[in-house]
Amino acid sequence: MYRISKWAQILVGTIVSIGILWLGYTHGTGVTVESLRNLDRSDAVIIQNYDGEGHSIDVAYQVPPQRVLVTYPGATELLIALGLDNRIIGTLKPYGVEPVELASAYSALPTLQAPFVPSKEEVLALQPDLIIGWNHHFLPNALGDVRNWYKRGVGTYIVPATVRQGKPTVESTVYPFIDDMGRIFGVSDRTDAYKQSLMNRIADAELRATRRGTSPTVLILQTYGNSTYTVYGDRYIIHDIVHKAGAITLASKGMMTVGPERILGYDPDYIVLVMTNDVANMDAFTQKGIQSIAEDPNLQHMRAVAQRRIIPVLFSAVNNGNGRVVDALEMIVNRLETDN
Repeated sequence: MYRISKWAQILVGTIVSIGILWLGYTHGTGVTVESLRNLDRSDAVIIQNYDGEGHSIDVAYQVPPQRVLVTYPGATELLIALGLDNRIIGTLKPYGVEPVELASAYSALPTLQAPFVPSKEEVLALQPDLIIGWNHHFLPNALGDVRNWYKRGVGTYIVPATVRQGKPTVESTVYPFIDDMGRIFGVSDRTDAYKQSLMNRIADAELRATRRGTSPTVLILQTYGNSTYTVYGDRYIIHDIVHKAGAITLASKGMMTVGPERILGYDPDYIVLVMTNDVANMDAFTQKGIQSIAEDPNLQHMRAVAQRRIIPVLFSAVNNGNGRVVDALEMIVNRLETDN
């Protein structure tokens, strides 16, 4: 009996393995291009993406995804904006209060149990055909290597803005993300129109910045209270946004959780404050942000603080890797234009 049972288990395991591999090669959403040696690639959409370590890989999509699991709120927002939220079977909670145009659709989506990254068990139970998320979600201590998901017939897509390489810009991260979604889901007409609307808004903001005729200096901060700050370096897209607003950033190298003595080493014309919004009213958000810096007794003598030249921008707008970065750009341009 033991001998029969053992061979039976081996047989079943082999059949299951073949089934999984066959799903990945035929009916699955995405497979690595290296796996396509014996597969007709003529009708496949080839997307250049990443693994969890940030290494470039090519992925082939033969059918548009129907069951999408999203572990990065910025991707959820983009899919909603493109009218693809009916494909989402699960997502994480948003970073702060969603803007009015996204709030209703976002709140209607199924929310994952995990606050940041789901377990493999939760993912498998949902049976997605595509997972969209951060790069670090596909490391060994999280969901594991992307290639293991392809072997299960599950595609993966890592949002470009989450791969901290070089000096990110709208052109190098946001636009490729939008283009990839159009090609993967077969809705390039929608993504082309959406991207063009962003390009038009950016062009208008840059024109306004040029007409303003000034190039103020800016320090980009995030506050944690108790005189503790993070200084955003040029590995974050907010630097590109500030430059597009016609300003000059003072700190190219980021610093995590530093005290006021490091902040006082700069003398910016303005402080751009990145903060999570817990209120829907933008005026209240702005006042709360200004107050959070202005009340720090250690920064009272900074020129930008004394003159209340503090520009709060939404954390979700500058860190979600999608078209909402233009909202942050317009917020900065509006304030600089008002003060000029």
